[in-house]
Amino acid sequence: MSITSQKQTLLKENTQSNLGSDGSSDITLDATLSYISQILLEEDLEERDTLYHEELALSEMEKPFYDILGQKYPTSIDQGYPYQQNSDNLITVPACEFNKGVEEGMKFLPSIDKLVLNFQANKLSSASAFEQADSLFRFDLDGDEEDKYKGFMRFGSKGKKKFNIALDQLEGRNRKISMLFSEETAQRNATFDKVLLEHDNYMQKVPNLREITLSNTSKCSENDKVEVVDVENLLIQCSDAVYANDHQLAERLITEIRNQSSHNGDGTQRMAFAFADALEARLAGTGSEAWRRIVAKRISTFEVLRIVQLHITVCPFPRISVYYANQTILNMAKKASVLHIVDLGIGFGFQWPSLIQALSNQNMKTIKLRITGVDFPRPGFRPAELVEETGRRLEDYARSFNVPFEYRGIASKNWEAISLDDLKIKKDEVLIVNCLYRLREVGDEAVSLDSPRDRVLNLIYKMRPHIFIEGVLNIRTFSPFFITRFRQCLPLYSALFKLLDILIPRDNKLRQIIERDFLARDILNVLACEGSEWTMKPESYKQWHQRNLRAGFEQIPLNCAIVKECREILRKSYKNKIFFVEEDRNWMLQGWSGRAFDALSIWKPRMV
Repeated sequence: MSITSQKQTLLKENTQSNLGSDGSSDITLDATLSYISQILLEEDLEERDTLYHEELALSEMEKPFYDILGQKYPTSIDQGYPYQQNSDNLITVPACEFNKGVEEGMKFLPSIDKLVLNFQANKLSSASAFEQADSLFRFDLDGDEEDKYKGFMRFGSKGKKKFNIALDQLEGRNRKISMLFSEETAQRNATFDKVLLEHDNYMQKVPNLREITLSNTSKCSENDKVEVVDVENLLIQCSDAVYANDHQLAERLITEIRNQSSHNGDGTQRMAFAFADALEARLAGTGSEAWRRIVAKRISTFEVLRIVQLHITVCPFPRISVYYANQTILNMAKKASVLHIVDLGIGFGFQWPSLIQALSNQNMKTIKLRITGVDFPRPGFRPAELVEETGRRLEDYARSFNVPFEYRGIASKNWEAISLDDLKIKKDEVLIVNCLYRLREVGDEAVSLDSPRDRVLNLIYKMRPHIFIEGVLNIRTFSPFFITRFRQCLPLYSALFKLLDILIPRDNKLRQIIERDFLARDILNVLACEGSEWTMKPESYKQWHQRNLRAGFEQIPLNCAIVKECREILRKSYKNKIFFVEEDRNWMLQGWSGRAFDALSIWKPRMV
């Protein structure tokens, strides 16, 4: 059995069975998780991450020499790139060009049956190399049901690490070898199709996963509640001391906070631990340096995918957002022959597999789907890698369902600089602009008086889309004054850490990554950075509402039937009563324990 087959078998064991309902709400979760599984099965996923880190290391070595010579170091986008560069910081990547490049490269490769990998120590053929590697490839998934779920969560860490060590030993730890596969080998076989496309019953695993979570997460006793109040009061006192530049008092309070906090304790203890680090960095004046160091540390693609997979499984917010957005798009598709979606912040394209499945199941005429995927360029020598890889995967997925598909990727550092010509909009298509929870990454008035956020909204208005689907994180803008900002920040992140305590076991490795590399990073940015390096500047849905009105949009009322279905998803699939779906001013709000975290609304350009 090959390594890929073992991965497929493992994935099938973790996801196999039928959905409890054939409704489209189940398809949304199923298709998204299956799509993530497809990416996780890609053989070169880790290799691409390794190449990325090597590129960054090379650029770090080269830049000082350019500085000595008084020359500008060429950025990744300045360097010669084989795709069309239409304007400053803008690269467009048609998916067909990516496939063409692969086909051209394959002409120069030997056939798979003639390929021999010359291992220095034992000179194994490719077939025997795979056999030996296969015998060393193991996953720890035995035991009772709880252990199986824990193994499922550890898939990307423990099992993968064992495999890497085994391959290193096989190669003698002294040579890197690129594994070459023919185009036929890369195609999905019957087993892969079954893993990717069958209706896996992920929802049966959700309640079990939550039971494990609750059994691993101890309830706070009355003494714990007293300690929570003490820790938060200590944090407030410490922020006052930091603001007053009272080093002696601040350092004493930070020490006391650390004594009552821990990076592996309950939610409040972990929150306090992260806040103590941020306050200490601000007191020492090292916030910007610490921020740059954290940003330079890139999380592997494998870990990001596992985090997204976990998030979708245990939390209703992403599933409900995608469901409402896609149902709205399907309603618009009924009158379309060509459906063009401009997705601002496409990422890995998790939203679109369920839409592709739904389009293939529609009892209507064939609809051609065009997706223009926009995202920020990746650092390094392949800035358009993310949008191009996403296009390749979606194109393959659409082919599986016989949905006519066209993709165009745009990697742009400044979304507001994209022109209408770059988007290739046609008159005979239904145009939809989609942006779920990514506009907060666009700069605000602090970056430029001519706000990049307003300019992006103006660009969307100029597109004249039939609808604009907007999802935003509902976080009120932080004050420019430190004390006020701290008191705004504390209850927000306290709630987020407590939510993780409810949803995910404390010893889960992915949770630790979320807390360390996402939440703690943001806390450091908000509390210890100023000026241009203070980038964490979200806005509430009410603030985005006013921006949209100023840009010339008018709001479309929420679809009551879809909102009702979203509430039904919440009732059936997520038994915990703390989550809610509410409506306010034609925004659909999602949150827990009375706090709305996500907001989604539909807009259209106002008639002139």
